[in-house]
Amino acid sequence: MIDKIHHVGVVLPDADEALKFYRDTMGLEVTEDRVVEEQGVRGVLLAVGENEIELLQPTRDDTGVARYLESKGPTLHHICFRTDDINGELTRLKAAEVELIDEVPRAGLAGQIAFIHPKAAHGVLIELAEPPEGAHSSEAKGFDHLAALVTDMDAASATWKQLVDIEVTNTIEVPDRGMVIGQMPSSQVIVELIAADSPDSPMAKRLEDSGEGAISMVAIEVQDIASEVARYRDAGIELPDAAPGALPNSVTTTISADQSFGLAIQLIEFNN
Repeated sequence: MIDKIHHVGVVLPDADEALKFYRDTMGLEVTEDRVVEEQGVRGVLLAVGENEIELLQPTRDDTGVARYLESKGPTLHHICFRTDDINGELTRLKAAEVELIDEVPRAGLAGQIAFIHPKAAHGVLIELAEPPEGAHSSEAKGFDHLAALVTDMDAASATWKQLVDIEVTNTIEVPDRGMVIGQMPSSQVIVELIAADSPDSPMAKRLEDSGEGAISMVAIEVQDIASEVARYRDAGIELPDAAPGALPNSVTTTISADQSFGLAIQLIEFNN
């Protein structure tokens, strides 16, 4: 069974430099830090409630991760879902003729892992992981939401249902931003599918320029966003004052991807 998002993976050139932000400034705990020789990467996992952020630093130039970093720069690499039966999930996906990168599991930082080809997931690279005994576990809320751009909300929802058993259960229209948000719950995280609300909207232009795929951002709920803004500014991070967000009853601000090594960090407070 697939039960939640395990982590998001971020490819970057220097994990030690990134730890100065994620560990020292954000205050996240490192749960794993080691080199996976066969994959040519150093991976660092940091706990965010029930989820984790994985920092991926290539250790060789002849790997897919190294080529990804060279072509795209520091950015989100994949979204990983946890399962208690990775062999069963791969059998199911192969029977459905889903295009896979890995048809059998291999050892990774998060346990036994396998990747679904982004062509099968509207441009999103999806990893499945079966963690080992004793791996990080928490019931605390981690990410509030992640997001991916899609051209067809219904088709994308059906795809995610087939791949990882989540689907759109609620939609939010955001006319001032020219978009529609489809919300897909996965444990305490919402995976957002973002589509244009008309062919001539700004979001339609963004999709035309960038294509479908995951947005390099995670949103984390905070209880007092003004205090968080002050804390990060004291640490030398530049971020705007909080302002109304796209989600109802929310205010948000964002630490830019340039300052957080490729993964924008949105802080969100809900006023219910």
